[in-house]
Amino acid sequence: MRLELKPRDLTRVGLAGDADPCLELACSVRVLGGDDGGFGWWRRGLRLPESFPVLRWLYSGEVAEFLLPACADFASGLASILETPPDRVRSALAGLPRTPGLPAWAADLRSGDDAALSRLVQALREYFAVALAPHWDTVRARVEADRRARVRALAENGVDGLLATLRPMLRWDPPYLVTGVAGPQLPRGRAGVLLVPVCFTAQPWIVPGAGPVRLAYPASAEDPRVRRARPTPPRALSALLGPTRAAAMTFVAAGCSTTDLAARLGVTPSAASKHMSVLRAAGLIASHRNRNTVRHSLTALGLALVEGAST
Repeated sequence: MRLELKPRDLTRVGLAGDADPCLELACSVRVLGGDDGGFGWWRRGLRLPESFPVLRWLYSGEVAEFLLPACADFASGLASILETPPDRVRSALAGLPRTPGLPAWAADLRSGDDAALSRLVQALREYFAVALAPHWDTVRARVEADRRARVRALAENGVDGLLATLRPMLRWDPPYLVTGVAGPQLPRGRAGVLLVPVCFTAQPWIVPGAGPVRLAYPASAEDPRVRRARPTPPRALSALLGPTRAAAMTFVAAGCSTTDLAARLGVTPSAASKHMSVLRAAGLIASHRNRNTVRHSLTALGLALVEGAST
């Protein structure tokens, strides 16, 4: 995929303000249909609802635009999907293959049936409740950590600096953003790019829709520029948690493993693990195991505490 950014596009580069629940849902369904992609910690033990095959059918390949409304909360996204006119639903789903074994309401959905659309919204709600809601604090914290790193790069080095931080998943080779992943042909006349960090994806994706191009990319828990930083914890945070745990919180804000954290704090991995256990019990961090590595990120509460202590 090669996305050309003309001068007018570069003046309209934006960053999504928060995790997008409908986009995270779509990407997570696509993850379940492919390789592990580093999401084994999430897939293991996941009990999918009976309606999941319909979601896999809808979100594999090219996804219908009406299923991907830009939204800051899930309820608004579902409302937008439910209000889709029947003729638009019929047109969007006309090209989907007929898949045996799907419930009858999936066939009714292709014809734009209102009751089937309501059943789809119920299926989306059921899937979100079991697959994403238990991890939503982690999703939001990871997306916010990525977003803050990109905003800092934009403030310090302009749009070129921002786009350069998207390596290795995207390479900024002016005037093109380049990736090895195949992508759709972009419609003419779409000006601007909205960068959307996504937790549940391992590769960039141009999201279908009108207006500026929505470019989803993997939210990075370890932006190289952030990793090199050695921030001094705010005094208020140190007074509350102690200097070592306060420093740990500032490092975890960018995402890190227990081994990385131990090296940065100058303590043993065992000591770092104990600090993480205390912070996790307090609801300030979330931890997930991927094979032999445990990775940590701030919860929404932990992020609010760090940011509040910095003001």
